[in-house]
Amino acid sequence: MKKGLLAITLFLCCVSAYAKTPLGKNIDDSLERCKNVASATPDISDCYQTAMKAWDVELNNQYKLLLKDQSEVVQAKLKIAQRGWVKYKDDYFLAINAFYQQEQGTIWSLVAAETKLNVIKDKAIDLDRLRRSTDLSGE
Repeated sequence: MKKGLLAITLFLCCVSAYAKTPLGKNIDDSLERCKNVASATPDISDCYQTAMKAWDVELNNQYKLLLKDQSEVVQAKLKIAQRGWVKYKDDYFLAINAFYQQEQGTIWSLVAAETKLNVIKDKAIDLDRLRRSTDLSGE
């Protein structure tokens, strides 16, 4: 019994060691490091702005990778969808700002920043997931 548990544990450790690093882990890690050394709300806000820009770069990278090697018809549909998402994102960010500006205290600007960051991050991950969904090689 103990040998079986040990074998399973070792197997899981080996598998996890070779697992693919999640998309944007470096961005999230940088954000955490930045927040840990930030001494005031404006500093933390700067951390979020930097991370948001990095996630936006990643989102654009994922979008380009998704478009690559697609037919013109598929590219056209993806471009229409992405333009719609950008419009949604811009409107949603305005709504997020208005929603959190109702609250008292500086913490709410950080909550708004994290909420907006997650919108961009989630879209980048969605584009990556869509691109990889037809890859049956397991990579």
